Amino acid sequence: MNEEKKMVIVGNSKPLLNYVTACITMFNSGARCVVLRARGKAINAAVEVAQLLKKRFVSHLEISNITIDGENVTSRDGKQLNLSVIEIELSMPN
Repeated sequence: MNEEKKMVIVGNSKPLLNYVTACITMFNSGARCVVLRARGKAINAAVEVAQLLKKRFVSHLEISNITIDGENVTSRDGKQLNLSVIEIELSMPN
């Protein structure tokens, strides 16, 4: 079965439990893989969400892949910025 990965974009504006709830909802609706994606200062929040999910909510969850990259973006004042990006792939074992 060719199932697309569900993605949760993690930022700093919402509480961590909102992202945890979003991931749990996706897993409960049948998703086998959820990707947490964060840029810049939100990377710490994405790591915290992954750890909360694994340690407290879904003990059999696996962190199947972690991708680290960079992205060039233009800020509001027109400056070019290079932001770090992390994608944490979470999966449920079969």
